[in-house]
Amino acid sequence: MAAALLVTAMTVGCLARSEVMDATTVSEYEQAIERFSGDDRQVDQGLARFRFAFSDLTAEDRAQRFEALYAPQVYFNDTLHILHTRDDVVAYMVRTGAALEESRVDIEHVVRDGNDVYVRWTMEFKTRAAGRNIHSHSIGMTHLRFDAEGRAVLHQDFWDSGHALYAHLPFVGFAVRQARKRM
Repeated sequence: MAAALLVTAMTVGCLARSEVMDATTVSEYEQAIERFSGDDRQVDQGLARFRFAFSDLTAEDRAQRFEALYAPQVYFNDTLHILHTRDDVVAYMVRTGAALEESRVDIEHVVRDGNDVYVRWTMEFKTRAAGRNIHSHSIGMTHLRFDAEGRAVLHQDFWDSGHALYAHLPFVGFAVRQARKRM
C-alpha cells in the first residue's frame, strides 16, 4: 500500500509540473528551429537513414544506425527526453532498444516543405515493465531537418507517450487514465 501511495504521489507531482515543462519544451523547440535551419540537398539520404535506424530499435547494430543518422550537435526531443548531442542520442537509443523485446516503426507518409520534413509513423513495441507485459501500438509524427551530409540536426516528435507507454503501467496507468477522463 505504501508503494502504491508513493507511485501515485510521484505521478501527481510529475503531472502538476507539466505546465512548466511544456513551456520550457516549446521554448527549446523554437530555439532549435532558429539554430538548425537545415539543408534540403540530402533529405532523401537522411530519410533513408531515419527509416533504417528506427525500423527495429532492437537491432544489434542500432548504435551504428543512430551514429549514421544524427549530426554531432542535434536537437532531439521524443517527448520523453530532450538531448543535444549525437553521443547522448546513441546511448539513449541503445538503452531503449535493450529494454524492448520487439520493436517496429513504419513510415506511413512523408511531407517535405523546403528544409522541413514531416514524417507520419506507426510504432509497435513489446517490453516488460513493473512485472507486466506491455504491447503498445501508437501513432506519431516527427519534424526533421537534415544537414548538408544528410544527418539529422533537428528531431521533434509529436506523439502521446502517456497513452503509448505510461497508460500500460500499474498505478501510473491508472493516474494517466483518470487524468484523461477529467480533461
